[in-house]
Amino acid sequence: MRSRLHRAAGHAVLRLLALTLVATALVAVAPRTAQAAGLVSECKAYSTGCISFSGYAGKSVWGYPVNSSGNNCVNYVAYRLARNGVKQQSGMGNGGQWATSAKSRGYVVDRTPRTGSIAQWNYGSAYAPSAGHVGYVEEVTSSYIAISDSSWGGGYSSRWRVYKGDRNWPSNFIHFKDQAYQPPRSGSFLRVRETNEVYRLVGSAPIYTSTWTGLGGTQPTHLISSATLASMPARLAEGTFLRGAQRNEVYRVIGGAPVYVYTWAAFGGTQATTKVDQYAIDKAGMGGHWNHLRSRPTEGTLIRGGQRGEVYKVAGGAPVIVTDWDNVGGKRTSMTVDQYAIDKAGSATRYNHLSFRPVDGSYVRGYTTKKVYLMKGGIAHYVYSWDQVGGTVQPTTLVDQVAVDKAGTSSPLYWTHIKDKQVL
Repeated sequence: MRSRLHRAAGHAVLRLLALTLVATALVAVAPRTAQAAGLVSECKAYSTGCISFSGYAGKSVWGYPVNSSGNNCVNYVAYRLARNGVKQQSGMGNGGQWATSAKSRGYVVDRTPRTGSIAQWNYGSAYAPSAGHVGYVEEVTSSYIAISDSSWGGGYSSRWRVYKGDRNWPSNFIHFKDQAYQPPRSGSFLRVRETNEVYRLVGSAPIYTSTWTGLGGTQPTHLISSATLASMPARLAEGTFLRGAQRNEVYRVIGGAPVYVYTWAAFGGTQATTKVDQYAIDKAGMGGHWNHLRSRPTEGTLIRGGQRGEVYKVAGGAPVIVTDWDNVGGKRTSMTVDQYAIDKAGSATRYNHLSFRPVDGSYVRGYTTKKVYLMKGGIAHYVYSWDQVGGTVQPTTLVDQVAVDKAGTSSPLYWTHIKDKQVL
């Protein structure tokens, strides 16, 4: 808590700046340090460092000024609003005036926080008693909200959370154009407040990080809630390239699974990769935080070997050749993979994200004949009635009937992904 002498000096500075800047809005004193445990600081920097994740660089927006460190609460929220597509809102006054100004311009002002809304403290509030304050609501949970903000008088930027019922809770929330949670840039590390788990963002999806080994040692993390983690994409974007930090192996995400890349020749040359914990690749699909990658591509995923141009359909986790698009219902998009990942499927740890043959218990159906086969020991066993396998209709993956008919043929290699065919 600052002394009365310091507060009085701050008030004097405020009055002087108000005379100098006239209608220009600023926060002239730093928000008061909280005494209650319901306010938790996550980042504080006497620069714009804590809010640079948003792209903010301390430049004036909509005519609002910044101090020597590039900070000012109203300028920072103006920047965030502009990024969200809100039309220019100049002359809103100090932070303590924003609720009144926003209402007069037709915006909703209430006591309900939403991600992307503006948290606002009135004059005389516990958190910012002198000039009021505004900040940007990054996250909303059932027990707390997370806020990023900027301080003119304090000369700092910060990120923090405040719990419901705390005296520092905002006076109002202004809804200019609420937005869903916007994660930091790809490659950033996130730490979940409730569990302390660390994830790395790859695109907009999180990949679990169990160790800093190979990642340059302990890295800065951006705190998020477990609710926000759950709202993020469950899988990485198709075609993303990953590099395992510990073994330097490269994989391409296909059907949600990491498929090994032995050579860049399959992709026309070197591609950009994001380094992730190798364990996240090796343990893909093993449950819990490992499930942001699948162990094998989604059933029915179409892949094309980059070197030979052969097309396969993933069935039972294995690549089954497609000899003609008409044999699988017409031409569709296929994802390029390294042909070695197909030819060597199942042969070693890095190749195990494809099985060489469909796993036991999986069912395939010939697209043209509608015949159903139960896979056991790599052999396609013809099922003429579901009564043979318990009477319950099972999920099947449509495949090229020719791949089944040619099963057991030893050359070329693509026929061998189904070992043989028999009658059940």
